[in-house]
Amino acid sequence: MSESKSTSIGSKLKEVGSHSIIYGLGSMAQSAAGLLLLPILTGALSKDDFGVYSMIVMASTIASAVFYLGITSALPRSYFDYASNEDRRAVFTTAFIILALGAVIQTLLGYYFGSTISKLLVRNSSYGDAVAWAFLGSSMGFINQYFFNYLRILRKSISSVVFSLISFIATIGLTLLLLHELPGSLIAPFQAIVCSQIIVMIIILIMYGKTAFIFKFKRNEVSKLVLFGGPIVVASFGLMIIDSVDRIIIERTLTLADVGAYSAVLKVAALINVLMIVPFTQIWSPMMMEYRSHSNIKDLFSRVLSVFLIVGGIILVGAALFAAEILSLLIQSGVNSAMISSFLIITLGTLIYGTTNILAAGLFYERKVFQSTYIYCSVATLKIGVSLLLIPLFGITGAAASTLFAYILIPVGIYALARRYFSFNIDWRKLFVLGMICFLPIIYGLVFSEKYHFDFSVRLTWFTLTLYLIFLNCFSKDERIGIKKMLSYRIVK
Repeated sequence: MSESKSTSIGSKLKEVGSHSIIYGLGSMAQSAAGLLLLPILTGALSKDDFGVYSMIVMASTIASAVFYLGITSALPRSYFDYASNEDRRAVFTTAFIILALGAVIQTLLGYYFGSTISKLLVRNSSYGDAVAWAFLGSSMGFINQYFFNYLRILRKSISSVVFSLISFIATIGLTLLLLHELPGSLIAPFQAIVCSQIIVMIIILIMYGKTAFIFKFKRNEVSKLVLFGGPIVVASFGLMIIDSVDRIIIERTLTLADVGAYSAVLKVAALINVLMIVPFTQIWSPMMMEYRSHSNIKDLFSRVLSVFLIVGGIILVGAALFAAEILSLLIQSGVNSAMISSFLIITLGTLIYGTTNILAAGLFYERKVFQSTYIYCSVATLKIGVSLLLIPLFGITGAAASTLFAYILIPVGIYALARRYFSFNIDWRKLFVLGMICFLPIIYGLVFSEKYHFDFSVRLTWFTLTLYLIFLNCFSKDERIGIKKMLSYRIVK
């Protein structure tokens, strides 16, 4: 019986791993556009203009976090409540209508109030057109994310990756073209995003529109979707406040150039999202709903959390040892020690925050998502106070420290609420060992890398040794055997 149970968990872990790798390619394609735009835009725009661009992106991100109405997150919860394909298509159609309404409202808001928003952001109303294009682009972006989410539910991972690649190629190509025609234009990158989102949307509708939609509206699902998605909107808005308040305070207390530097660091720190957290979430969110009634679900959660943090620890060690090279490659306007420290602090915080996708399961299972709003709103309030204290004293490093503070509090608070409905064992011993192994490389990157800049080959050797120590101490004997078999199979194949 135990062997069967272990085999079942192993197969599910393989499902998480294999789809995460595929979705990782798609995530890298989606996010690579933002990362590749970073050297393009930091090279094409002045430091102040890039600061303005970053503030407008921040505003459009906050808007999309509100006007997507939580529907993309609510879809899997209602979708798997039905067994028949017709009912599931009806849920998809109903949810899409609600989502489209949110997109229209956001677009109109950017069009009619763009100048006002521009003045609020940078105390200059002349960027209203850029705001309008940014709001349109982000609204179309969350509609396409809804389609991507549907493809993940169907396990159409290859299709999801292909569409992401199309979006990536179109965004980069159109941005370069428009910047060539309009050098230094702030509107050009937003127009490129709109055009690329239109291209992807048309292709998805042609290929999957007939099978996804149905002329059936489930009225009984409207309240369920809205009540499930509404709290997620509040939580998302709280998270947006947590992520954006630093840039607002930096703009008021420092300079637009500092806003640009900090925004650039945030984008690079999002690499851990691109490489691991987003791909994992894309497969894990529907899986944890689909398998929630299985007998071994708690063991699966325990294993998934451990593997998630081990993989994240490896990425974090790589970031700590090679931070200067990574930042210099992606930021063309110059890198300093404050930016390196901020990059590592935010990367660590992002990894810790990523565990929320696992720890919040109880709230999703029992439709108690509204309770998460207590945590996000409380942490957002605390974050504002901490940022106001630290940023004037320590600049962008203080902003990064306040972000780490918030990113630790959120999963801790969420799990304190969620474990009342669903809990699982956390292997604290394994996580402690992982922390001890990663401690020295992280401290080196944060404190000593500028003063004691080791040769690249030395750091590469250090990274390899750390990998070996993690392999020996953070995996059981059976897991090590399984990893060796998998690697040997891949190499031979």
